[in-house]
Amino acid sequence: MKISQVEALHLRLPEVKEVADGTQDVLIVRVHTDTGLTGLGEVVSCSYVARAVVEAPRSAPFRHGLAEIVRGMDPLDTESALEAMIDGTAWYGPGGIARHCISGIDMALWDIKGKAAGKPVRQLLSESAVEQLPCYASVLWPNDPGQVAESARRFLAQGYRAVKYGWAPMGPDPALDTALVEAARDALGPEVELMVDAGRVWDVETALSRAELFAPYNIAWLEEPLKPFDFAGYAQLAAQSPVPIAAGEALALLEDYVRLIEPGGIHIAQPDLGRIGGITQGQRLAAYTQAKSVRPVPHAFGTGVLLAASAQWASALAAPLTEYTRAPSPLAQNLAHHGIQFKDGLLHLSDAPGLGVELDEAVVAQYRIA
Repeated sequence: MKISQVEALHLRLPEVKEVADGTQDVLIVRVHTDTGLTGLGEVVSCSYVARAVVEAPRSAPFRHGLAEIVRGMDPLDTESALEAMIDGTAWYGPGGIARHCISGIDMALWDIKGKAAGKPVRQLLSESAVEQLPCYASVLWPNDPGQVAESARRFLAQGYRAVKYGWAPMGPDPALDTALVEAARDALGPEVELMVDAGRVWDVETALSRAELFAPYNIAWLEEPLKPFDFAGYAQLAAQSPVPIAAGEALALLEDYVRLIEPGGIHIAQPDLGRIGGITQGQRLAAYTQAKSVRPVPHAFGTGVLLAASAQWASALAAPLTEYTRAPSPLAQNLAHHGIQFKDGLLHLSDAPGLGVELDEAVVAQYRIA
């Protein structure tokens, strides 16, 4: 079996708002083989640039697009494919958007690998992978604290055991920030876990003061309070914070995670499988973080393709948990049929082989950019 084609499916809503919602504009890759098996993956990046990285024709050495690099390779040999893509993009890599695009193709190859074996990907990753995966609902903050209660009541009625709110209007005003967290905790009650995503808005001193303000509300973690590459700042903050610190969704290289975690860094690592090199690199990162007593929890604010891959990967972890975006975008909610059912705070995974995900071709046709 050989890779015969790599498609880059670029999808975009007619109106894209300037909010922290990456489900408005996405890039899906579909890998074809000469046997007819196909696999799906998602690239979490700037979709317009990422599409060029996938589709670029052959040129001078190390200037090829990823589709040209992997064409003719064995899709089941994910290690060799990963190394070929890393080597083949060395001139314009090694991290950044090249690694983001590698992620989508690696994800798709694992989808094919599972289909070829007749097993869900999670069973290829671990014999002890769970079938029912804990998750947390993930949404943006409402515009003001008075709107939080309505949102929280809906999550309680649906059976969520954990909820994360994030990004603006949180940031400039400590009183508003505290009021948002207080409103969420009051509405969710003491038994539901509450995560807070700050959206990379503070310096170390401000982040520490916010962590102290949020501590009485028993939050599960404070996510991305600093800029993504402020490694020294994260080490200082994590050492002093009264609440756990989570970060890492923007990183693409394993060596950057080492800088984020050592020495004495963050408590929860949040790799995005659409950025770090897919499931192959996800496995390497999981082994590293767990050896350092840092909990890996995937960042998965994307379409059902990213959700399916993240759920399969997370279900094989020692302490499984995944993000479950509730963004209203039709690309987040309707693009992919994944067979995952939510009930009582858990994602019940299907037994379909591979990632267990298929695209809704009507949605693809509606939003695809030619």
